[in-house]
Amino acid sequence: MTKGKETKMVILESGLDMASQLGLEGVSIGALAKETNMSKSGLFAHFQSKENLQIEILDYAARIFSEDVIIPALATEAGIPRIKALVNNWIEWSDNLTGGCIFVTASTDYSDRPGKVRECLLGQQGDWIACLCRIAESAIKVGDFREGIECEQFAFDLYSLLLGFHLYDKLLDDSETKKRQEIALERLLANYK
Repeated sequence: MTKGKETKMVILESGLDMASQLGLEGVSIGALAKETNMSKSGLFAHFQSKENLQIEILDYAARIFSEDVIIPALATEAGIPRIKALVNNWIEWSDNLTGGCIFVTASTDYSDRPGKVRECLLGQQGDWIACLCRIAESAIKVGDFREGIECEQFAFDLYSLLLGFHLYDKLLDDSETKKRQEIALERLLANYK
């Protein structure tokens, strides 16, 4: 990896951590330059605009998310074991970021803002929901879920559970969040068997 690419990776790692705490709007060229001990002009040269920086942070987060959450889950046995692995990986992903899952905070911030950042998020969230649907389809194929279930509804239900976990864990700081999530997941899975 070239020095320029290494520097960019350091910037993106710091940007992801900052965005998980402050939201993407809280990430500025100046704040990130200070965080990474770079000059503003040096950091700006990598991205050319705040919007490009935000999109690159989201793209970087999506790569890490895929490596840490999706790929390991896909290596697990299809069906319910894969779903449980995916949920556990997502929780670990969220826990490893200071402010929780960047996609949750960014989706809230950009849900009603037109522009390239929102378009990036729409694509990423669409890919995630499609992944959840495919995992439900694989659960049907191996007999863990009954035939005829609506995979889109399963994706909605599972993502809703993860969003609820994020709220209870990060905002409410509920000490019972993990237990509540496990109970909710078992109920959700039972509904599709």
